[in-house]
Amino acid sequence: MTDTTAERRRVVVREASEWLVRLQDDDLLDTELMAFGHWIAASPEHAAAFEEVGALWDAAGGLDSGNLLQARERHAGPAPVPAASAGRRRSRRPRVLRWAVGLAASLAVVAGAVHLLQPQDAAVLHYATGIGERRHIALDDGSTLDLDAGTEVVVRYADDRRSVELQRGTAFFDVAHAPQRPFFVDAGAVQTRVLGTRFAVGHRADGDIAVTVLQGRVRVSESSGTDPGTGFEATAGQRVDFRVAQGLEPPRGINAELSTAWRGGTVVYQGERLANVIADLNRYSRVPVQLQDPAFGDMKVTGRWELGGVDRWLDGLARSVGFRVVRGADVVLLSRDADANNGSHRSPDTSGSGVD
Repeated sequence: MTDTTAERRRVVVREASEWLVRLQDDDLLDTELMAFGHWIAASPEHAAAFEEVGALWDAAGGLDSGNLLQARERHAGPAPVPAASAGRRRSRRPRVLRWAVGLAASLAVVAGAVHLLQPQDAAVLHYATGIGERRHIALDDGSTLDLDAGTEVVVRYADDRRSVELQRGTAFFDVAHAPQRPFFVDAGAVQTRVLGTRFAVGHRADGDIAVTVLQGRVRVSESSGTDPGTGFEATAGQRVDFRVAQGLEPPRGINAELSTAWRGGTVVYQGERLANVIADLNRYSRVPVQLQDPAFGDMKVTGRWELGGVDRWLDGLARSVGFRVVRGADVVLLSRDADANNGSHRSPDTSGSGVD
């Protein structure tokens, strides 16, 4: 955990402890309740820390509560009235000096389990994007992530290791060079290791994974492999595919810049499986797109479409493979039948596309 992250964590835990004590006061202001609500809503870290501190407080129920009550009485003082308070005190009882009680609570409860609340070995961060949303993320070490739509990652940083779990979707990585802290990306059954490079990892259809390298070198291996030296090395302009049925395939040449053009709002396919194109579509379409016959999923697609126009993308894709679009309230089907050339398309596709 970096010094900045650790300090932020300490601040959040201290604030959560103070709020836990303040909320138990009989003379709590209505405005303070509103302030607490704003604090909780400001960050998921606040809610998580408050829940953790509360759980530890409950777990410490065996402590001598009499000593704590005496401490509260010793530190009680006159209740100051804020000059511009919009709230009304619920009681005229003296207010506890919250800093002192918060400190006592920390010493009695939180500090006893500080290794649970402030882990020193790793910082864990969670990021996700929704349907049609893309996001750029800067990490503390200088690395950056670009998340495509419908993507979710968990980032774990330790002193000797940086790792990202790509739980779904596609992410582009620009990794800061730090040989003493190797960078790993785990996606499904595939692990990618780098020291400093630019590359993308994406979940494809049916559990498949693709690793595309724009710059530098990566080693791609199966997570379940017993020998960490196994797998393939890929360099700039290469892609490694993992197929559930066949396992890892050797690197093959590809236009990596075009393959990651989604970062600029465009998708470009060069002999891509139709099933994978539909999987990408479904991260931008709020109505699921399906093949009426999954057997056509291995058809190869070549084309270019703009991410801002899902309907144009869908219609152009259908045209490129000789399908028609059947739109329903809950699903959109790509159907290949006698009427394939007479399907309803809302707008012409102006980009070059075709089928291999």
